Amino acid sequence: MTEEFAIKNVALDVLAHLELHREEAVQDEAATRLAVDAALEPVRRSYLDSQLPAAYLRALDHELATTIAASWRAVAVPFTELEKRRFGIWRGGDLVARLAYVLGGLSLGGLIVWLPFIPIWEKWLPFAMALGGAWLPNAQVLWQRRRYARELGAIAVRLGARQGALEAAVTMNDLLPPGPS
Repeated sequence: MTEEFAIKNVALDVLAHLELHREEAVQDEAATRLAVDAALEPVRRSYLDSQLPAAYLRALDHELATTIAASWRAVAVPFTELEKRRFGIWRGGDLVARLAYVLGGLSLGGLIVWLPFIPIWEKWLPFAMALGGAWLPNAQVLWQRRRYARELGAIAVRLGARQGALEAAVTMNDLLPPGPS
């Protein structure tokens, strides 16, 4: 099958569409199914315009309609809840929280340099830890978003493993041109 209609590529397109409409689609299963159908509609039209075997499109449509909505919701619902809680960052990462992280990093770094049984004597360490403390809320958000992106990618990879089964749905008769009538 062409790369354009490989299940992994179509799944990535559907996931991208779901992410664009996550606020509405994550609310309930019916809204998710509607969003999946809306994302698959251009693929269906393009596939039919290409005059490729209909058996593959039916298998692709069935596979995506039955699995991607549930898989996406299993990942998106907890992420959306975490996002609404600002990823659990203390005080939402406001100025007071960042100053507390800076002072904590400066104090911890100074303690590490001062304690004789820790073999670190670099005088820049407390300042580096203070700078790191200022960016800690940003790092937490980045960490959560990267984790979510990896989980979405895993959905596409799992679906991509089904490509052989989808191609097996196309018989030799589907590939032959129509006979004279």
